[in-house]
Amino acid sequence: MTKTGIPSDLLRKRRQAEGYLAGSKAGEGIARLSARFSAQPTRHMLLISDGGAYTSEEQFAPLRRFRRQIASATGLHFSFMSVADAADLTRTDLEGYHAVGLKLVFRTPAEEAGALARHIFGLAREVGARAVVFDGDDDQSVLWNEVIALSDAYIKKHHYSDLAMYGQKMVGKSNLTDYASRVYGVSFEDNIIPHSGELAESERHKILLGWSIALDDKIFYLAQDLPEDPPEARAFDILCRASVPEHFWTFEMRDAAVQAIDALADRFRVHAPTDRVPPSEYYGEMLRSRICVSPYGYGELCWRDFEAILCGCLLIKPDMSHVTTAPDLFVPGETYLPVAWDYSDLEEVVTPYLADESARRRIADTARQRLREALSEDWFIARFQKVMGQAGVL
Repeated sequence: MTKTGIPSDLLRKRRQAEGYLAGSKAGEGIARLSARFSAQPTRHMLLISDGGAYTSEEQFAPLRRFRRQIASATGLHFSFMSVADAADLTRTDLEGYHAVGLKLVFRTPAEEAGALARHIFGLAREVGARAVVFDGDDDQSVLWNEVIALSDAYIKKHHYSDLAMYGQKMVGKSNLTDYASRVYGVSFEDNIIPHSGELAESERHKILLGWSIALDDKIFYLAQDLPEDPPEARAFDILCRASVPEHFWTFEMRDAAVQAIDALADRFRVHAPTDRVPPSEYYGEMLRSRICVSPYGYGELCWRDFEAILCGCLLIKPDMSHVTTAPDLFVPGETYLPVAWDYSDLEEVVTPYLADESARRRIADTARQRLREALSEDWFIARFQKVMGQAGVL
């Protein structure tokens, strides 16, 4: 029997093969040929990455997924290279490229990141290629101010609505670590990133909005594995499976959600367990829940947001008004419901929608429809063209 939201072994292997082909030399050749026959000028972009974090690398997932289609529509095709191989790059190696993209894991020391950017982007400028940073981190922060200064564009999966926030000094890596420090007293003195921010105003315009984790392979394929029309019967009113160990700096932020939900157990059917379950059981719970509360994690967005939407839940999160992201599935009262960061108004927010199923479904259905649209080839290519145009690549 097929498990809820889990592909068969045969389908999983087929997807792995398709992914391998898309990222292979053969996939590159197909894309190059597609670019040659495009109505647009042919351009070539080199994407260099250290492969240091899976979730960060997923920023490239739609580039591989739609590699041929992107080439056909825009004339731009990609080559991929590891940071290790890029250490030996010469000016001659980059001749013919129109842009060079660099992706580094957040653990990279600032001195090392700066040295790599000076070498790679320096060569890019010699051949007239654009220098682009791809930042696949979960949060909105930016690191390595020197790398930003050396680049032409810095592409984030989501960024502050007010770019002036990048000029502020944060405790830890982001606004969320800063919040955990101020509100819950979490120390980041011994953290790999004890503080961040203070980006010069002259560099902030380089921060561009790319595409969010909603386009990661995990969500793209889950949309195919779950029923397009979720079941109407719902056993739980409020679900939140987001517990983490107490030594995690995110614990207090997430535990606040659990405590607020548990306090509503006398009025609603709540389910906020602290154990871990297999993915099929996890998705089964979502398909049986009317509302899913999704706390912040290392960043404001997480896969849970989009898993819940695909399962037909009404999504509730701490207020996202300070975040700009694409696709924008965080429109208050339209695709999600915002609550206070401490969840003090949770009961006030959920009660009307648990009393009015049509209102709950209206928001849940709108969010699911927009997410499914964003997972399409056409949506991504339009988004990609806009971002690459802003970056001066197209």
